[in-house]
Amino acid sequence: MYTDKGIVVWSVDRLSHTARWDCGAVGVQSVASNLVPGLIRELMFGGKNPTLNSKLMTLFDWLFIEPSPIALNTALAQLGVIKPVFRLPYVPLTLEQGVGFVNLVKEMGRQHFVGEKDVQVLEDDDFIIVGRY
Repeated sequence: MYTDKGIVVWSVDRLSHTARWDCGAVGVQSVASNLVPGLIRELMFGGKNPTLNSKLMTLFDWLFIEPSPIALNTALAQLGVIKPVFRLPYVPLTLEQGVGFVNLVKEMGRQHFVGEKDVQVLEDDDFIIVGRY
């Protein structure tokens, strides 16, 4: 029904991706696709998959425990994909939240996430916070 009106990509929030099947959307804007691109592709183009959707909801929820891109950048640093550098006003997630991400990766399977290094917990001192350009 929305594609008839020229709206072919649907989503800005983590819960609207189901519009792929419910409203005829043909794509999704997803923060999670930066971490698990293969799973997001499977979710969007592999047919309706409530099991995978449920599996990903925990990650979606974790990614928005703080405003974007804080959790994403923390996760990418924990995966060794980017350097653990934040520029104020953004700061990394807490140690406890970082441990939660490590547990998520182990639960979902490291092979689904970007990067080649093992996921690691980063201590506060592992991050560099830049106050100026």
